[in-house]
Amino acid sequence: MALRAQRQSAELIHVPAPMGSVNTISAGSLMPPEDCIYRYNLTPGEYGLRVRLGEREWVTGLGSEVRSLIPFTGSTASANRLFAVTVAGIWDVTSSTTTPTQLVTFGTQDDDAGWGVSKVMVTAAGHFLFYADESNGLYIYTESSDTWAVASIAGVAASAIAFVAVWKSRVWLVEKGTGLGWYLETNAISGVAAPFNFGAHFAHGGDLRGLWSWTYDGGAGIDDSLVAVSGGGDVLIYQGTNPADIDTFGAKGFWFIGGVPKGRRIASDAGGELLVMSTTGLLPMSRLTVGGSNQVSAQYATEKIGNLWNKLMISTANLSGWAMAIHPLDATLLVIVPVGPGLATRQLAMSLNAPSKGWSEYRDLNMTSAAVAYAGTLYYGTPEGTVRIMDGYVDGITLADPNSYAAIQWSLLTSFQNLGTPNQKRMMDVRTTFISEGAPPPYAIEARYRWDIAEIGTTPSDAAAPGTALWDTATWDDSDWAPEYSSSQQIRGLTGMGPEVALAVRGTAAARTILVDFAVRFTVGGFW
Repeated sequence: MALRAQRQSAELIHVPAPMGSVNTISAGSLMPPEDCIYRYNLTPGEYGLRVRLGEREWVTGLGSEVRSLIPFTGSTASANRLFAVTVAGIWDVTSSTTTPTQLVTFGTQDDDAGWGVSKVMVTAAGHFLFYADESNGLYIYTESSDTWAVASIAGVAASAIAFVAVWKSRVWLVEKGTGLGWYLETNAISGVAAPFNFGAHFAHGGDLRGLWSWTYDGGAGIDDSLVAVSGGGDVLIYQGTNPADIDTFGAKGFWFIGGVPKGRRIASDAGGELLVMSTTGLLPMSRLTVGGSNQVSAQYATEKIGNLWNKLMISTANLSGWAMAIHPLDATLLVIVPVGPGLATRQLAMSLNAPSKGWSEYRDLNMTSAAVAYAGTLYYGTPEGTVRIMDGYVDGITLADPNSYAAIQWSLLTSFQNLGTPNQKRMMDVRTTFISEGAPPPYAIEARYRWDIAEIGTTPSDAAAPGTALWDTATWDDSDWAPEYSSSQQIRGLTGMGPEVALAVRGTAAARTILVDFAVRFTVGGFW
C-alpha cells in the first residue's frame, strides 16, 4: 500500500506593518488592517513602522519646568539664539551647559507666567524677537544689542499684552481678557498701537485667544489671510492690508469649531496648512472653509483618533501646556497634551510622510514645551527644568555621563481581524521582519483574541547596544558610524485561540529600526 502525504492543514497570512493610524472610531473587526489599536514610539517611515528618534540633554539647571522655548535665527549664524522660559523668567540656552544665564526676571511668577508665544520681526532696522505671556506682557529682544527689554508701545500697556503675531509686515498684539487686537504701523516694532475689535463678531463669546497668518488660494490667487480664534470657539478670517481702511480690510467668513483648550498655543503651521485645535479635534483651515463633507468628523485631521482626543480634552482641556510643534527630523507633528502641573505630558504624533497622515502616541518624553531651532532640530523643555534635543536613536544621554543611554521602548497592537470567517483560529507561529542599522532588536510577541487589548507587560531586558556612534560624544575616524540597513527574521511560537485575532508586539531599539511585516501560520476550527 502506497503512503500518501498528509494534506497541509495550516494556513498562512501576510500582515504588513500597520502604516495607517491608531484607530479609536472603527467598530470591532471592521477596523482596516492598515490601522491599529495602539502604537507607542512608532511612526510610519521607510519600508514600515520606524522607531521614533531618541533624546539627550542639552541644558540643565533651569530650576523649574520649561514652559516655553523661543528660537531666534539671526542675520548670521553667530547671532542664532535659543531661549527657555520658566515661571522665573527668560534664560539663554543657546549653548549646551549646566549653568544657564537668566536674562529676564519676571515681575509676576504665577501659574500663567512662562506659557507664552513668540514671533520674529525683521525690518530695515534689524532683527527682533517678541515674546508675550498672560502674566508678564510683551518683551522684545534686539539682535544688535543682544538684549531683552519691555516692549515700547503706546495706546495699550505692554503688561496687558498676552499674544503677539506678525502679519503682512505688521506686528499684531492681543490684549488679554478682551476681544481687542492692536496693530502697529507697517514695519514698526514700537510706537502707537491702534485697536481693532475682533470681539464684535464672536457669536459664542469669549476673549480673543490669538491671531495667525494663513496662506491659501481663495480663487483669486495666493493671499495671506488673518485668522482670529476666540475662547468661545469662533474662527474669523480677515483679508486686506490696512486695518484702518474698512473698504479693503474686513471679515470674509465666520465659523464655529466648538470649545478650545486653555492657553494661546492652539494653532500651528504645518506644511502650508494652518491647524486649529479645538475640543472636538484638530482642524485644518482648508477643510473648514471648503467644507463639502457630509461626515463632520472627516473634516478633522484627528478623525481616526477622535474618541481618544475627546477623552483627553474632557480631562485636561483646562490645563496649561496644550501646544503643537513640527518635528522635522522625525517627519511628525507633535501635539503636547498636559497631564498636570509639573508632570510629564503625553504626545500625539501625526506622520507628515505617510499618505494617511496617521497618528501614533509617543511616551517616555517629559515634554512641556517644544520648538524647532537652527537646522530643523527639535528642542524640548521638561518639568525638571532641563532642555533636551531629539536627534539620535537612544534615550537618556546626560551631560553628566554622555556615554549613558537607554534603549527606546516601543509597543504595538494590530487591528483585530476574523480572517474572513467567524470560526475559531489557533495561531501557531509568526515570522517577524525588521530592518535596522544595528543589531536585531529584542522583542516579545503574542497573539491576542476576543478583543483583549492588554499591552505586553514587560519589555525585553536584553536591549542591544547602540548600533552606531552617539552624536556629540563619539570621535571621528575612531568610532563606528551608521552602517547600511540589515534585515532580520525570527520565528516565534504563538498560543491561544479565538474568532478574532491580533498581534501584540513590544521591544526595544538602540539604532534606527523599522518593523516591516509579519507572516503568520494558523489553523481554523469550528464555530465554538
